[in-house]
Amino acid sequence: MTAPTSKVGTLNSNCHRISGFTLFELLIVLVIIGTMTSMLAFNIDFSSSSDMNTAVRRISGAVAEARSRALLKRAQLELRVSRNKMELYQRTKDGRHRLNVTQLPQNVSIEDVEIDGKHGRHLLLFQLKGITQPTIIRLKTKNTQQDILIHPILGIELVNSHS
Repeated sequence: MTAPTSKVGTLNSNCHRISGFTLFELLIVLVIIGTMTSMLAFNIDFSSSSDMNTAVRRISGAVAEARSRALLKRAQLELRVSRNKMELYQRTKDGRHRLNVTQLPQNVSIEDVEIDGKHGRHLLLFQLKGITQPTIIRLKTKNTQQDILIHPILGIELVNSHS
């Protein structure tokens, strides 16, 4: 005699259903756990390089914004560089007006700024046509160091990277 158990079929009343997981299901779970663990380990090992990449992108964006605004507004702009941020100002008859602030990631700091071959400078000027002085900005994390060269016209270039 058979007893209906579901819409799909019937189960013999003499057979007992064994609950548990198949080997295939266990393997899938182990693969998922292994993948998640490796992703976590990858993110932990390379978090400082990720922060460095974020800092380079933010500096590149700040320089590009300063160039475009200088061209569009036909005004002289200042990009003030400090240890953990860059501030963009427009020079006016009444003084300066702050346009934007770019924060760097917490683990990244600006160690040195070299403008026109002179170290320790912190003011980058953008002329009416977006032209600026040749500048090297040295970024540093706990493990790495990156030099960024800002060309007078062309944009930025990554120069040296030290681990």
